[in-house]
Amino acid sequence: MASLKEVLALVLVGALWGCTNPLMRQGSATAQQSSVLSKWLHVRVWLPYAVNQSGSLLFYYTLGHSDLSLAVPICNGLALVFSILTSYWIGEPMTDSLSVIVGSACVVAGVTVCLTAREDA
Repeated sequence: MASLKEVLALVLVGALWGCTNPLMRQGSATAQQSSVLSKWLHVRVWLPYAVNQSGSLLFYYTLGHSDLSLAVPICNGLALVFSILTSYWIGEPMTDSLSVIVGSACVVAGVTVCLTAREDA
Protein backbone atom coordinates (compact mmCIF):
# COMPACT_ATOMS: atom_id res chain seq x y z
CA MET A 1 0.00 0.00 0.00
CA ALA A 2 1.30 3.43 -0.92
CA SER A 3 1.71 5.91 1.88
CA LEU A 4 0.36 9.43 1.64
CA LYS A 5 3.94 10.73 1.44
CA GLU A 6 4.67 8.52 -1.59
CA VAL A 7 1.46 9.53 -3.36
CA LEU A 8 2.11 13.23 -2.75
CA ALA A 9 5.67 12.85 -4.06
CA LEU A 10 4.37 11.15 -7.21
CA VAL A 11 1.74 13.85 -7.72
CA LEU A 12 4.47 16.48 -7.30
CA VAL A 13 6.55 14.71 -9.96
CA GLY A 14 3.56 14.79 -12.32
CA ALA A 15 3.08 18.48 -11.59
CA LEU A 16 6.76 19.31 -12.13
CA TRP A 17 6.86 17.40 -15.41
CA GLY A 18 3.49 18.55 -16.71
CA CYS A 19 3.63 22.21 -15.78
CA THR A 20 7.06 22.71 -17.32
CA ASN A 21 6.34 21.14 -20.73
CA PRO A 22 4.18 24.02 -22.07
CA LEU A 23 6.55 26.56 -20.55
CA MET A 24 9.54 24.98 -22.30
CA ARG A 25 7.59 24.86 -25.57
CA GLN A 26 6.65 28.53 -25.24
CA GLY A 27 10.18 29.53 -24.21
CA SER A 28 11.80 27.68 -27.09
CA ALA A 29 9.43 29.36 -29.55
CA THR A 30 10.54 32.79 -28.36
CA ALA A 31 14.20 31.70 -28.24
CA GLN A 32 14.05 30.75 -31.92
CA GLN A 33 13.85 34.45 -32.73
CA SER A 34 17.00 35.26 -30.72
CA SER A 35 20.70 35.20 -31.51
CA VAL A 36 22.79 32.10 -30.85
CA LEU A 37 24.25 33.40 -27.58
CA SER A 38 20.92 34.53 -26.17
CA LYS A 39 19.39 31.14 -27.07
CA TRP A 40 21.79 29.49 -24.62
CA LEU A 41 21.13 32.12 -21.98
CA HIS A 42 17.37 32.26 -22.48
CA VAL A 43 15.84 31.90 -19.01
CA ARG A 44 12.42 30.93 -20.39
CA VAL A 45 14.00 27.72 -21.69
CA TRP A 46 16.53 26.62 -19.10
CA LEU A 47 14.54 27.50 -15.97
CA PRO A 48 11.54 25.27 -16.84
CA TYR A 49 14.04 22.62 -17.98
CA ALA A 50 15.82 22.73 -14.60
CA VAL A 51 12.49 22.43 -12.77
CA ASN A 52 11.52 19.53 -15.05
CA GLN A 53 14.78 17.76 -14.26
CA SER A 54 14.22 18.25 -10.53
CA GLY A 55 10.98 16.33 -11.06
CA SER A 56 13.02 13.54 -12.65
CA LEU A 57 15.35 13.43 -9.66
CA LEU A 58 12.37 13.22 -7.32
CA PHE A 59 10.89 10.47 -9.51
CA TYR A 60 14.01 8.33 -9.29
CA TYR A 61 14.26 8.90 -5.57
CA THR A 62 10.60 7.97 -5.11
CA LEU A 63 11.00 4.81 -7.20
CA GLY A 64 13.25 3.45 -4.47
CA HIS A 65 10.37 3.63 -2.01
CA SER A 66 7.27 2.91 -4.08
CA ASP A 67 5.89 0.32 -6.46
CA LEU A 68 6.88 0.82 -10.10
CA SER A 69 3.44 -0.26 -11.34
CA LEU A 70 1.94 2.52 -9.24
CA ALA A 71 4.54 5.25 -9.80
CA VAL A 72 4.59 5.25 -13.60
CA PRO A 73 0.83 5.64 -14.26
CA ILE A 74 0.46 8.29 -11.57
CA CYS A 75 3.40 10.41 -12.75
CA ASN A 76 2.78 10.11 -16.48
CA GLY A 77 -0.99 10.43 -16.30
CA LEU A 78 -0.93 13.43 -14.02
CA ALA A 79 1.85 15.03 -16.06
CA LEU A 80 -0.58 15.02 -18.98
CA VAL A 81 -3.32 16.62 -16.89
CA PHE A 82 -0.98 19.27 -15.47
CA SER A 83 0.34 19.96 -18.96
CA ILE A 84 -3.20 20.59 -20.21
CA LEU A 85 -4.01 22.86 -17.27
CA THR A 86 -0.80 24.84 -17.71
CA SER A 87 -1.34 25.18 -21.45
CA TYR A 88 -4.80 26.56 -20.76
CA TRP A 89 -3.45 28.89 -18.05
CA ILE A 90 -0.78 30.42 -20.33
CA GLY A 91 -3.34 30.96 -23.08
CA GLU A 92 -2.58 28.25 -25.61
CA PRO A 93 -5.63 27.50 -27.77
CA MET A 94 -7.61 24.30 -27.21
CA THR A 95 -9.21 22.94 -30.35
CA ASP A 96 -11.57 20.42 -28.75
CA SER A 97 -12.35 21.35 -25.15
CA LEU A 98 -14.82 18.52 -24.56
CA SER A 99 -12.29 15.87 -25.55
CA VAL A 100 -9.66 17.47 -23.32
CA ILE A 101 -12.01 17.54 -20.33
CA VAL A 102 -13.22 13.96 -20.86
CA GLY A 103 -9.66 12.71 -21.42
CA SER A 104 -8.38 14.44 -18.30
CA ALA A 105 -11.25 13.01 -16.25
CA CYS A 106 -10.41 9.53 -17.57
CA VAL A 107 -6.75 9.95 -16.59
CA VAL A 108 -7.69 11.07 -13.07
CA ALA A 109 -10.16 8.17 -12.78
CA GLY A 110 -7.47 5.74 -13.95
CA VAL A 111 -4.99 7.02 -11.39
CA THR A 112 -7.67 6.69 -8.71
CA VAL A 113 -8.32 3.09 -9.79
CA CYS A 114 -4.59 2.34 -9.60
CA LEU A 115 -4.41 3.73 -6.08
CA THR A 116 -7.52 2.00 -4.77
CA ALA A 117 -6.67 -1.31 -6.43
CA ARG A 118 -3.27 -1.24 -4.73
CA GLU A 119 -4.88 -0.66 -1.36
CA ASP A 120 -7.25 -3.60 -1.83
CA ALA A 121 -4.47 -6.01 -2.86
